[in-house]
Amino acid sequence: MAEGFVLGQGSKRLEDIGDEYFSDLLWMAFFQEVEVSENDDVVGYRMNNVIHDLARYVAGEESLILEAGLPPYINPSQIRHSSIVYTNRDGEITIPLEALYAAEHLRTLLFLGDSGLSSNMEKMFSRFVYLRLLDLSGCGVSSFPDALGGLICLRYLDLSYTPIENLPLRMTCLRHLNLTGCEQLFQMPAGIESLHQLQTLPLYVAWRGRRLSELKQLNLYDKLNLTHLEKVRHAAEAKTAGLMMKKNLDSLGLYWGLYQPRSEDVDISLGIVPKRGKVFGIREQLAPSAAQQYKHAEEILDSLQPPKNMKKLFINGYPGFRFAAWALPEYVVAVEIANCQNCGHLPALGNLLLLKTLSLHGMHGVRRIGTEFYGDGADIRFPSLEKLSLSDFPNLEEWTSANSENSFPSLKKLTVKRCPKLAHIPSPQSLQHLKLQDCNPMLTSVANLGLLSVLVLENIPGLLTLPEGLTASACLSSLKILSCPKLRSLPLQIRNLTALKSLTIRCCEELSSLPQTLQNLKALESLEISNCHSIISMPDGWIGGLSSLRTLSIENCSNLTSLSSSLERLTLLEHLTIMFCPNLGSFPEGVQHLSSLRSLILLSCPWFDSLPEGLQHVRTLHCLKIGSCLNLTALPEWFEGLDSLRSLTIFDCPGLQQLPPGFKILTKLQHLSIQECPELEERCRQGSGEDWLKIAHVPHKYIGPPQARQSGEASTSGS
Repeated sequence: MAEGFVLGQGSKRLEDIGDEYFSDLLWMAFFQEVEVSENDDVVGYRMNNVIHDLARYVAGEESLILEAGLPPYINPSQIRHSSIVYTNRDGEITIPLEALYAAEHLRTLLFLGDSGLSSNMEKMFSRFVYLRLLDLSGCGVSSFPDALGGLICLRYLDLSYTPIENLPLRMTCLRHLNLTGCEQLFQMPAGIESLHQLQTLPLYVAWRGRRLSELKQLNLYDKLNLTHLEKVRHAAEAKTAGLMMKKNLDSLGLYWGLYQPRSEDVDISLGIVPKRGKVFGIREQLAPSAAQQYKHAEEILDSLQPPKNMKKLFINGYPGFRFAAWALPEYVVAVEIANCQNCGHLPALGNLLLLKTLSLHGMHGVRRIGTEFYGDGADIRFPSLEKLSLSDFPNLEEWTSANSENSFPSLKKLTVKRCPKLAHIPSPQSLQHLKLQDCNPMLTSVANLGLLSVLVLENIPGLLTLPEGLTASACLSSLKILSCPKLRSLPLQIRNLTALKSLTIRCCEELSSLPQTLQNLKALESLEISNCHSIISMPDGWIGGLSSLRTLSIENCSNLTSLSSSLERLTLLEHLTIMFCPNLGSFPEGVQHLSSLRSLILLSCPWFDSLPEGLQHVRTLHCLKIGSCLNLTALPEWFEGLDSLRSLTIFDCPGLQQLPPGFKILTKLQHLSIQECPELEERCRQGSGEDWLKIAHVPHKYIGPPQARQSGEASTSGS
């Protein structure tokens, strides 16, 4: 669109036409979906390799990817589109940008690489006066020269995730300005209201002396996030933003505080983590100035009523005691409310017929979720809600259901975190995914959840036994038990989980044994047992009964002395990991029968002094990783028989002195890493080492200390 390739069709918006083009190209496999968010939204695409090569061929000299100097066969005057792939050293780009200065008709310029940008931006921007698209996302720039404001042809400017503090803005043709993640931006550029063609502006920073009325003149699309609303002086000023009239907005974020990228500890997609202050239960406890401040916030929120057709609403850091007087738009599909610590009650949301996702976080003032949450007048409450997340409600004690049979009929995923006083949660029969973390063990009952397929129990110190009704969950396919230190055993009835495909038990310090009945889990494909230091041995024969097992990981079980002798019966096993088990006496017998094994990882096992003989018969092995095995002195001569091996990593094995003679026969080996093995590293030294010719054929290899690799220094690359 910025290049003018998308042609208008009557009154149809160019961006909508472009979306149709992209959908058609996606359907024809020109693009592929490659990244999906936690909400199952596609957030990344890549071009098919064949199509990419074809596009570069057709573009010819008009398109250039600059990774070093300008190629001699390129005529700079022909270049219209360029991507600069760079690394940052001491704040400077490592490639000469001067190579592009002759490309005076450049239309597209993208910077791809580490943070940082060269200091000669003034000259750069003054040269490229015909730029239509400029992407500086992630570059470490805090200010821009005035020359940037002179790019009058610019249509698309991406400054996301830069430490920019201010921005000159005279680009009257600008249609898209991406300021997402610009945490240091303290005010909007002067004259932003004059950008009449501006379509997208995901971030607007409120500031004293600047009026929200600037927004009234802008016909914005997609999403708008207003931050630092504590700086707005009057409710009347907030009303001049004219949010109700912005019928093309799909998403609105209202933030008292700083906009920040999402934190792993925050369950919302647009995360703001304001400073946490004291939470007051009643208004009389406040000083008059504080009470006036919170009343002012309530008036501001009342004046920021969203448009009627808006679909997503985010409220974060709001310090008022009550939510807005306005009702939420009926078309809302997602609501996230976070860090509104003074609110004592949740807003009425149950009568929103289209609401699918609801996230509530950091509501310290809420002690009870009652009928007000469900709303009035609706026979079925939360009829479309599929995902509900509740976290950081430290004072929540009660959650009542308006009518359990008519509430949450479509709920599939429920997450409850850090609600230590809550003893009861709704249990709709439609629930398929339940995660409980840092909660009261009384919450863990899963009785009557006949469709439950995923259960995660994390950091529940008081959990002594598995939840009531768990073993009757016929559909349960994934079970994770994490950081439950007082859990001592699993019930014999666990054999009833016949649909279970994945079982993870981690950091359960008092778990001393596993039941023999685990062998009845014929559908189990993945088993991980880690940081369970009270387990001494595995029940004899039970692992062999797991006939569908494909991944087995035993990690950091410091007192484990033996594995099951029936490991050899796992003919479908593809990935085997044994790590940090210092008392394990030996490797299990029968490795030669693991006919599907593709990956073997052995780390920090002092008992391990040689590869098991049976491994020479496993012709499917692709990846082998051996680390911190101090007694390992040699690789066997039959090692050359592992002719399917593609990746080999050896580190911290100081006793290993040389590679076997036939190592050079491993022609499929693509990756080789040898670290912290002094004698072996010396023998593999490029050109002069005695074992160099054995490894010279490997395309990607690293020989040397790990700190050199971290600093980006090359060691031994392809020959």
